[in-house]
Amino acid sequence: MTKTQLQQLAAALPKAELHLHIEGSLEPELMFQLAERNGITLPYASVDALRQAYQFTNLQEFLDLYYQGMSVLQTEQDFYDLTWLICKKLLPMALSIQRFSSIPRRICSVISALKPSFRGSIVRFVRVKHSWESVSG
Repeated sequence: MTKTQLQQLAAALPKAELHLHIEGSLEPELMFQLAERNGITLPYASVDALRQAYQFTNLQEFLDLYYQGMSVLQTEQDFYDLTWLICKKLLPMALSIQRFSSIPRRICSVISALKPSFRGSIVRFVRVKHSWESVSG
């Protein structure tokens, strides 16, 4: 099998996202949009300059960029926008996406006892779940 044939085969195979760090999925365009919305100045002159920074050569360069991205994620809407972008990106890539499972009623009382920041994460997840189901059937 040639390299080209192998690449075509790999592209045609179904894929699944098994593990994803949402903050690590932040792309340069959205990072700039969120920074502007939240009044944060990034140390990059443009989206292209930021994209160049993604060519890191060591762990510290990666962490610096990761934490810069984390700094623009300030509000529930920021996390919603990032999660929605990821969901929209996964579908056209022909990834096998399991439907989000509903949250069982019995854990609702547990959620209400959690720290407010974590409860906010659950709320964001549920909002994206409902939006996703409305477009994916």
